[in-house]
Amino acid sequence: MRKVVLIGAGGSGKTAIVNRFLTNKFSEQYIVTIGSQFAVKTVPVNQNGREVQVKLLVWDLAGQQRFDFIRSAYYRGSKGALLVFDTTRKSTFLELPKWIEETEKALNLRIPIILLANKVDLEGERIITTEMGQQFAEENGFKGYLETSALTGANVEEAFRILAKVTIS
Repeated sequence: MRKVVLIGAGGSGKTAIVNRFLTNKFSEQYIVTIGSQFAVKTVPVNQNGREVQVKLLVWDLAGQQRFDFIRSAYYRGSKGALLVFDTTRKSTFLELPKWIEETEKALNLRIPIILLANKVDLEGERIITTEMGQQFAEENGFKGYLETSALTGANVEEAFRILAKVTIS
C-alpha cells in the first residue's frame, strides 16, 4: 500500500477530486475538511508492459490555515502528493510554494508531486493559464501537470494513475 496526500489551499477542490475518484460522483456542496480524511482504492498501472495493481491510501488534508498546526503529522510515510490549485482563484496558485515547503519540512525530503489545475470546467472564470501551471510544474521539478475537473471527471483517474506509477518507480 502506498500512502499519498492531496494538498493545496482550502476550497481548491481536493475533497471533490477524491470523491470523484472514489465514487465517480460530484457534489455541489462545499464541506470543509476537518484535519484530514482518508480512503483506499486500487489503481491499475502499466509497468514494463504488464499491469500492476497499486493500492493507494489517499489522505485528503485540510487546506485552511487554521489546520496548519495539525497537518504535518499526516505527511509521515507519504510516497507522493497531488498538489491542487483552483484555476479561478489566484491566491490558491500563489500559495503553491508554501505547500511544497510544508511537505519537505514535514518529511525531510522531496516526494514526487503532480500539480493539478482544478476547476477547468469554469473556463469563463479562469485566471491561471495552462502555461502558468506548466511553467510552475517544470520549474519545481514535478512529476506531472494535469488540468482537472471534479465536476466533469476530466483527468481525475489519470492523476491518481500517474501518482500510483511514480510511487512504485
